[in-house]
Amino acid sequence: MWLQEAYLSRYQVQHNLPDLSLAIENFRLASRHPTQGFPRRITEAIDWARQAEVYQHESAPEAYQTCFELFNSHVMTRSSIISRREAASAFQDAQSLPVDAASCAIRRGNLRHAVELAEQGRGQQWSLASRLKTPVEDLESTSPKLAHDFLELSKRVSDAAQSSATITDRAAADRAETKYRKFVEQWEAVVAEIRKLQTFSRFLLPPSYEDLQAAARHGPVIILIASQYSCSAIIVPTSGEPHHVPLPSVALADLIILKDRFTRAIRHASRMNPAETRTDLIVLLRIVWDEIMLPIVNVLENVLKLKRRSRIWLCPTAAFTSIPLHAANPFLTKADRSKEPCLEDLYVCSYTPTLSALVRSRQMMKRHITPSFVAIGQGQPGAGKGTALLTVDSELVPATANRITISGDEATRAGALEALEGNTWVHLACHGKQDPTQPYNSHFVMRDEHLTLLDIMDRDIPHAEFAFLSACHTAVGDKETPDEVIHLAAGLQFSGFKSVVGTLWEVDDAVAKHVVEAFYKYMFHQKEEGVMDCTKAAWALNCATHAVKTKVPLEQRMVFIHIGV
Repeated sequence: MWLQEAYLSRYQVQHNLPDLSLAIENFRLASRHPTQGFPRRITEAIDWARQAEVYQHESAPEAYQTCFELFNSHVMTRSSIISRREAASAFQDAQSLPVDAASCAIRRGNLRHAVELAEQGRGQQWSLASRLKTPVEDLESTSPKLAHDFLELSKRVSDAAQSSATITDRAAADRAETKYRKFVEQWEAVVAEIRKLQTFSRFLLPPSYEDLQAAARHGPVIILIASQYSCSAIIVPTSGEPHHVPLPSVALADLIILKDRFTRAIRHASRMNPAETRTDLIVLLRIVWDEIMLPIVNVLENVLKLKRRSRIWLCPTAAFTSIPLHAANPFLTKADRSKEPCLEDLYVCSYTPTLSALVRSRQMMKRHITPSFVAIGQGQPGAGKGTALLTVDSELVPATANRITISGDEATRAGALEALEGNTWVHLACHGKQDPTQPYNSHFVMRDEHLTLLDIMDRDIPHAEFAFLSACHTAVGDKETPDEVIHLAAGLQFSGFKSVVGTLWEVDDAVAKHVVEAFYKYMFHQKEEGVMDCTKAAWALNCATHAVKTKVPLEQRMVFIHIGV
């Protein structure tokens, strides 16, 4: 038994507060001991956070912060995207840490820290990769030796961690563990040296609230926290302090049930006649409106005084990621027979996987770029027929956009990758397949081979602006690490596309084409000017889904979501 566990056991029997204090202090020491490897220290930090919550100890925020710092360092030493995901999903009880940490800060009245913790713990595989890429390039020009040492030691730590996991001989395992701890100490020492440089004081450190608030420059960002301790929302405004919105009618268990009910309702709706009323879906969307979005709308209207038709960004966490929040609707009729406004009547809704992703997309916007538009259609049996694709290409895109169509035998994996690299706007009309257990294997179906998420992330896509993914399951996440939001739409955003339209479930080509056509009509309604502005995508999608209400059933309108700027 470890010392902290012994003190905790004695406290449970005798209830002497000094024993609890000693237990917490030993959890703290164990999680920060330099000779321990990252996995052991992370386990101790998680135990510390859990016990601090159980006994309502004041060290809980510090424990969560330590978890993320250690986890950050551990995952950062992994050399590949796949190994980072394996590291991210290796710790039991770690999945809920981001939302539990945010809930902890909310309960203590520190909303700024809640935003930072929610961001720090979510989307770490995206955040780490993006935070590392540019700083290391900058570091190479500032201090080539430190850059070399950092990359070399990252590789050594990663290799040592992965090789030691396969050793069965005890003596060999001990030697490997000693070697691993030595590399970890050297890696941490190099990171400390890098942070002493003038412009690298926050090297690999997570962003502050001030950094994250830049995401709300063009409209508030609403973070929805789904924790075992509480469910609530934090609204990050354009300026000033964040606002807390309690959701007293919502518990984590309720959201899990709601998610399952949506899955069944959508499956049932797909077998219905298009003209039939989607009663099950209407009931569920009323619940989303009454219990989740209405309290948030009340703050937006009455506290922030946000004008109607303004843009808002939804940033759901954990169980909230499976709920179609944008489609919240009271489905009520006023005395004058007009309809009560739904969320998308009031505001133009977008999603963002993290605040950092939105900040990064805005920073990457290029003012002067020659527009080009490629439409990729896949005619393989079982894939989409590409009818919407042809409408997009031949009628709706400005003539100045250098239109290209790739379909049939040309719609190969290599052809699609080349098109992604060489064009600013992309429309993919093919089937997408989400792999819930290995999300980086999620793919688009091409003529010869699958175009995987990993293929896209590995490419440099310097001119990317907008992507429309007219395919199935392109914005559905990862079951193992739900707060990593690893899906095809997020992958395209990470790779450089600033604005992405994706889908939450299966698309019916026969009716979805009406949404696609209406979307591009609104997107390019001033096409004689030849203006291609990816920041209009959310507005165009909002207008399109309103315009096709009589043609397209409810579940095929709400399937499309906008992500990004």
